[in-house]
Amino acid sequence: MRGNNFLAAIGRLKPGVKLEQAQADINAIHQRIEERYPYKAGSGVRLVPLFEKVVSSVRPALLVLFGAVGLVLLIACGNVANLMMARSTARQKEIAIRTALGASRLRIIRQLLTEGLLLAMMGGACGGLLAVWGVDALVAISPADTPRLSEISLDYRVLLFTLAVSMLAGIIFAVLPALTASKTRLNETLKEGGRSQMSGVGSHRTRGALVAAEIAIALVVLIGAGLLVKSFARLQAVKPGFDPANVTTMFLWLSDSKYTTAGPRIAFLKEVVARLEALPGVQGVALSNDMPIGGTDTSTYPAIEGSPADQSERVLMGIHVVNPGYFEAMRIPILRGRAFDEHDDSQSKPVTIISESIAKRFWPDEDPIGRHLGTGQPDGWKEIIGIVGDVRYEGLHESTGFHSYSPHLQEPLPYFAVALRSSLDPAALVAAVRREVQAIDPNQPVSDVRTMNETIAQSVASRRLSMMLFSLFAVVALVLTIVGIYGVVAYGVTLRTHEIGIRMALGAERRDVLKLVISQGMTMASVGVAIGLVVSFAMTRLMETLLFEVSATDFATFAVIGLALAGVVSLACYLPARKAAQVDPMVALRYE
Repeated sequence: MRGNNFLAAIGRLKPGVKLEQAQADINAIHQRIEERYPYKAGSGVRLVPLFEKVVSSVRPALLVLFGAVGLVLLIACGNVANLMMARSTARQKEIAIRTALGASRLRIIRQLLTEGLLLAMMGGACGGLLAVWGVDALVAISPADTPRLSEISLDYRVLLFTLAVSMLAGIIFAVLPALTASKTRLNETLKEGGRSQMSGVGSHRTRGALVAAEIAIALVVLIGAGLLVKSFARLQAVKPGFDPANVTTMFLWLSDSKYTTAGPRIAFLKEVVARLEALPGVQGVALSNDMPIGGTDTSTYPAIEGSPADQSERVLMGIHVVNPGYFEAMRIPILRGRAFDEHDDSQSKPVTIISESIAKRFWPDEDPIGRHLGTGQPDGWKEIIGIVGDVRYEGLHESTGFHSYSPHLQEPLPYFAVALRSSLDPAALVAAVRREVQAIDPNQPVSDVRTMNETIAQSVASRRLSMMLFSLFAVVALVLTIVGIYGVVAYGVTLRTHEIGIRMALGAERRDVLKLVISQGMTMASVGVAIGLVVSFAMTRLMETLLFEVSATDFATFAVIGLALAGVVSLACYLPARKAAQVDPMVALRYE
């Protein structure tokens, strides 16, 4: 059956042989096959490293999530840097006294770096402890088909990496506060009653720049999460082409030694269907070599009779061998023609039913009923007797593709899936099915039992996990950003208490003070949002493979999240602004 090109082969390259050389060799072999079997023209063989085959489906999601973790770390480090700068400003007199007593600038920097490293190492240690619980939770919610899932655990390499990242973050984000604090003007700082707090204009601008950077980074993470959420919502809204509710599926594989020919297979299948249809609560029984969402067998049809479409292309179709009750049980609509019946057996002419996509592609203005599909075998024409709605066999995120259906009485296979539409509990239903199957053949197992809703959930499990984790990181990033901007604005209010008291003593109203403080925070927010939108526009393109029917530069997502973040930041600015507006001028004038 040379038309069956769904097989995959695994080979080990000889020592020293490159993949390109092996590809050239296999191309030469395939060319000789094409010369001998011309109808295979146009096909090919592609060599893929096994490692790529195993991890290629999860690599994009893992890289994007790793990037999100890095961005959240940057926001946290920005908060720590702001905290240390504020603390160093408050310690100006202490540092000045140390300097006056002979401490060099290098000694001051070393002390502040040590404090930053201790803080970073303590944070890393706490993070390591949380990871012990977090890894178990992550494995528990990860899809079962995740490559090497059972090997995910904490080991010394992970702990060393965490320690290294913590120390590196501590050094990088402690350097700036240390350099700023070590520039001390002894005369002004030690002067009794001096406005030491007001001298740090440069450090205040630096803190503002850090907050703007935090807002930009948070916006990138939030927009990424927004795109994934919107993509997942679109995916969940996709119509699979059948009704998955109350459908339980299982798999039967007949013994090769007992069911070697078509006769015993057909007899077994007929009795199985009759017994299952008689079960209480069963509304329909479907048999097929595969089931929707879980993947499909495919083959190439080299001939389509009477089609006005271009016949030079290879027509790859999903091949489904089903029982007469399949479409009714799965609630797949028959758009034209008829379904299979008991008369479509080995004694009748070969027939097939095609999907709507095939009819639209190859007979856009004609009726395909009565036309034929060629299988490439001698006398291998099948008459088209019906057209059914498109069904998604490869997953909700894949296109419906081309699909054809053949009656199982004409092509009885030794393996098939059983789908039962029933109001019964799946556990009770499966027990009844096993009982009926083993009444026919005590040695026949029933395996791979699941509901169709479970199959659909499993098909989108990896996308759901990516969305959940990315959304979690986005929430953490948002909280850290709110804390950061609140802290900077609140600290700025503290530094300007004396100034605010003077303004109010000179006649400034509370709303003027409120506007003054909020404008300070919103200036940082505006800069951060503008930068974040530009960076997001460039970086979200890396997420295109994770999105479904959503552009990586979706305007609505960018606009809504940008405005929402600006609103949240304005609230974070309002709280310290309200506190500043309530300052008593008499108290403020005696502030220092």
